[in-house]
Amino acid sequence: MVHDPENLHRRKFLRDSIASATALSASGFGLGLLQSRLAIAQSAEQNYKALVFLFLNGGNDANNMIAPTGGALRTRYETGRGSIALPAQELHPISVAEPVQLSDGNVQSDFGFHPSCEQLAQLFDAGHLNVVCNSGNLITPVDRQAYIDGTVALPPYLYSHADQQRQLQSEPSNPFRYGWGGRMAELLAGYNTDPMVSSLITLSGLNAFQVSRDGLLSPYGLSNDGALALQGFSQLRSTMVEAAMSAASAGDELLGQKYADVFRSARTAEVIVRAAFDEAAANGIDYDAIFQAAGGTNSRTQRRLKTVAKMIAGKSSMTNQRPVFFVSMEGFDTHQSLLAPHAALLSDLDASIKGFHDSLVEQGDFDSVVTMVGSEFGRTFTPNGNSSTAGSDHGWGGHTVFMGGAVNGSRLLGTHPDFRLNEGLDTGRGRWIPTTSNSQCAAQLARWMDVPEAELQAIFPSTVNFTGAPAPEIFA
Repeated sequence: MVHDPENLHRRKFLRDSIASATALSASGFGLGLLQSRLAIAQSAEQNYKALVFLFLNGGNDANNMIAPTGGALRTRYETGRGSIALPAQELHPISVAEPVQLSDGNVQSDFGFHPSCEQLAQLFDAGHLNVVCNSGNLITPVDRQAYIDGTVALPPYLYSHADQQRQLQSEPSNPFRYGWGGRMAELLAGYNTDPMVSSLITLSGLNAFQVSRDGLLSPYGLSNDGALALQGFSQLRSTMVEAAMSAASAGDELLGQKYADVFRSARTAEVIVRAAFDEAAANGIDYDAIFQAAGGTNSRTQRRLKTVAKMIAGKSSMTNQRPVFFVSMEGFDTHQSLLAPHAALLSDLDASIKGFHDSLVEQGDFDSVVTMVGSEFGRTFTPNGNSSTAGSDHGWGGHTVFMGGAVNGSRLLGTHPDFRLNEGLDTGRGRWIPTTSNSQCAAQLARWMDVPEAELQAIFPSTVNFTGAPAPEIFA
């Protein structure tokens, strides 16, 4: 088949335009509106909050991200984990602000972060982050006997990546319609005084988390390193295309008008986002040096979080007072040879979080940003083999990290599994029944972002089932 090069270029240009414009109203925002940006921004900065969701895609092995360093729990850990247990002396010990509640009723304070997570341990001890232990998708509280008997409502398709990811990013009690990040952004639209670019910003493409209920907002996509420019739009072509778009707007053809609207929205978005990055570039902060000092290797995750930090630094240009960012980090489905790949992933995570933390501190935004680091599920406590090539399989409960100036730091919150197999929280091979629901945690984040209290139950209907099992306090 012979393709017309001109048609190919036109189709590619339209795709680029639409990709850049999905976050904007098709009714169009003119470039002249940028003149009002700085005036609006003065009030925006006084009440700014941002949520960053760093999603660990594939099911993070939480049993090794944080592990006991002593006591009876350590003995159970070594026995149950077998060939994938980490030596106690290699863990980075942490100082918990209060003893950690175990699921057998006992408490313990001896825990450490994975050997690759020295900086996360330091941030924990500094009070800059906490961990909700054994969180997961739940519709209602579950105990082992009810699970075995089938007498309790369970999240559909447990242990399935796709289904548990959607439920983490939405609500497990309802069929998927929208993500809680997307719905939250709709409810907070009043905080975006001049929302020329959506408050939903993704560096990892489309995702369930940022799907809005009413279709009022769509995620605005950024590349790993910043704004996506319209390809081939410069100099003479710029003048020609602008003229063509003006003619399309003046004409009667509906498709031409819509094309022109998409084009102008894309151009407006590009200008606004670039202004935000220009603002960050002018603040004198060397972001590359900060991430390098944190042990950064210029990985994809580090570049993405560096871009998020710059977007937050350029908030005066954006005028969105409640942005919601989504970043995905892939590779956590460690069915084989868990130890080495997981160590490499957590080393990248450690440098990424530390670089992002230090950037936010340097630019004065740490207190107004909360970062959630979570996965669709944990993994089996027992390995799937006895050799060094063993891995772990799909589980249920895992750990979720929260970082920010507002969090209740230096705490392992909630209830930690007691590591007893074939009893307690175990549904088989150490697939721990969660003791805190993901929706309980998400509702606290939405409340911190100032979602009206009356709307929380509508976004997270399952939380009404946990009145007798209140969520741990993520925020101080």
